[in-house]
Amino acid sequence: MSKTNLFGTDGIRGIVCEYLTPSLAYKVGKVLAIMTKEQNGTQILIGGDTRKSTDMLKYSLVSGILSHGIDVVDAGILPTPAVSYLSTNAFTYGVMITASHNPPEYNGIKIFDNSGNKLCDKDIKKLQYIFDNINDYGLQTYDKVGCYHKEDIIDKYINHIVSNIDILLNGNNVAIDCSYGACSSCVESVYKRLQANATVFNDKYNGLNINENCGALHPEFLQRTILLNDYDIGFAFDGDGDRVVCVLKDGRILDGDSILYALAKYLKKLNMLYGDTIVATILSNCGFEHSLLKHNIKLLRTAVGDKNVSARMQKERLILGGEKAGHIIFNDFSKTGDGIFISTLLLKLQKLTGIKIESMLEDLVIYPYIERNIEVPNNKKDDIIHSKSINEAVEECQHTLLDKGRIVLRPSGTESKIRILVEGNDDKLNERIVNYLENKIKLAIECL
Repeated sequence: MSKTNLFGTDGIRGIVCEYLTPSLAYKVGKVLAIMTKEQNGTQILIGGDTRKSTDMLKYSLVSGILSHGIDVVDAGILPTPAVSYLSTNAFTYGVMITASHNPPEYNGIKIFDNSGNKLCDKDIKKLQYIFDNINDYGLQTYDKVGCYHKEDIIDKYINHIVSNIDILLNGNNVAIDCSYGACSSCVESVYKRLQANATVFNDKYNGLNINENCGALHPEFLQRTILLNDYDIGFAFDGDGDRVVCVLKDGRILDGDSILYALAKYLKKLNMLYGDTIVATILSNCGFEHSLLKHNIKLLRTAVGDKNVSARMQKERLILGGEKAGHIIFNDFSKTGDGIFISTLLLKLQKLTGIKIESMLEDLVIYPYIERNIEVPNNKKDDIIHSKSINEAVEECQHTLLDKGRIVLRPSGTESKIRILVEGNDDKLNERIVNYLENKIKLAIECL
């Protein structure tokens, strides 16, 4: 049995020096080196976000890699999608040190293969097995350890965005919220190259302010900025830049469902929506799905995680997918969510069609919903989710909603929580159901 279950929904993540320690990072580095050698690889790419703890964990992981004779290229601070792109066909693995949207006390490790995809379940199981059984076997002598060097390669990623957009975005007065995170390293350059009139906010990071009261998780900052100033549109990214939230001129906040809806309609109008189908997760709103059907656009659903969305898109050869949280994937460009690219793509499609995003959203209906997170110890989450009493409670509540709503109950992959989502056209009923399920879960915790 595994002593440490490393992977959650999106890589390895936890509170620094409690769960995510330098020794754990060092050990993961050793495992990646072993797996690299098995593929006759020679080097691994590594990058990170702006957290104070990123350097500590990065150099620990690097030490583990070097100790087994594999070279490391350190690309410095850059967004997660940049690591995905830059590792493609050039490195055996790309590693991003980040906890994405989580607060500064968290950090994490995201791993990409040389196709730019996050590790598949088979590779995760293999990494976990080696991690649980590793010893000092394979350590190299002093003359055969790996080499480490820093390389400024972020321009390759910037060029990738600019060449794919391929039109000038002048005429837009854009506000950008970097969340004191990784996008601070490159978003201004992207927008300058595309000649958009962009003002960048929250890019002066200090290692401790990432995601705090700004960015994709706190779009109220960008909303206030737009309403108090003369901006046409704004985009807020999370700490590692793989998700985006859009704010319109009137202050309306667009989550991933709304962004996907606009993109899907734009792409269909331009005959670019492969199969007239997109991919989203079980968390996307039913109203969003029904609104798409009115335009003969089909929605396929996956489990939570942009890795699952990307895998389904590649399997079905589809171009667009994403998550309500703002991970939007344009498959012709990237295998993972990319906040900067999606923001520029929206502006490009708006310019090509001459249709404002506001107009694309006029017929989007979002059903009322309530989300609630219940604190649950990690070692009890699965037992509670699969318990008879909780399943019976969910079935009872779903019967009450009939076909006018739905319930999603799932364990968080990144935190010690169980997440409840209730959708339905009756706000008071939604509230009663959420309260009922919360009380049932709390009782189940006491009984375990």
